[in-house]
Amino acid sequence: MTAPTPTALSAQGLVKRFKTGRTHVEVLKNVDFHARHGDVTMVMGPSGSGKSTLIAALSGLLKPDEGKVSAMGQDLWSRGAGKIDRFRLDHCGFIFQGFNLFPALTALQQVTTVLKYQGLSRSEARRVAIEALDEVGLKPRMHQRPSELSGGEKQRIAIARAIAKRPTLLFADEPTSALDGENGQVVIRLLRRAATEHNAAVICVTHDPRLEAFADRIIHIEDGRILAPGRD
Repeated sequence: MTAPTPTALSAQGLVKRFKTGRTHVEVLKNVDFHARHGDVTMVMGPSGSGKSTLIAALSGLLKPDEGKVSAMGQDLWSRGAGKIDRFRLDHCGFIFQGFNLFPALTALQQVTTVLKYQGLSRSEARRVAIEALDEVGLKPRMHQRPSELSGGEKQRIAIARAIAKRPTLLFADEPTSALDGENGQVVIRLLRRAATEHNAAVICVTHDPRLEAFADRIIHIEDGRILAPGRD
């Protein structure tokens, strides 16, 4: 019998409230969650369902009001802010809808910058960055700036920047929503490869039904609640 894949990330009882005027709106309502190494876990739901808030709480970007997040066996939110920042730098990759690229930097520089923050030398950062850009098919474009690239190419740079660190946890927030069907398929295949070949736990939030076929597990969220255990 094959041994079960270990859990990379889990959460219990997550609650998050935001103040609106004199009232508080509960965006996450007692949410439980887990993701495994080597799996793509898809969190699906309509706009305003709480899925982006959930990924922020799971990744150390937004502290929940209640509940616990265990990342790689550590209680994430019991740590100080500096240690949480370091955890994200060392173990997490992020891919966002808006690409979040620096306009003045080339594709190669976009990737080497984050690697230098991890302590890699200039030559080693360049080598690793070129490997990552080659993996996403953009090595021939590595000296181009964002203004010279298509939307699909920009998103692939963002993926290269994320996977260059070989993250244990890879978070993607609506990674295909700004892309056409063909580029969307390229992006999700790259996320699938990050899980399969690099053993990352990939957590992707989306409302794009085209992505369901690539998931190992699908979680549906609506109005801040998980509707069902999902496909496992």
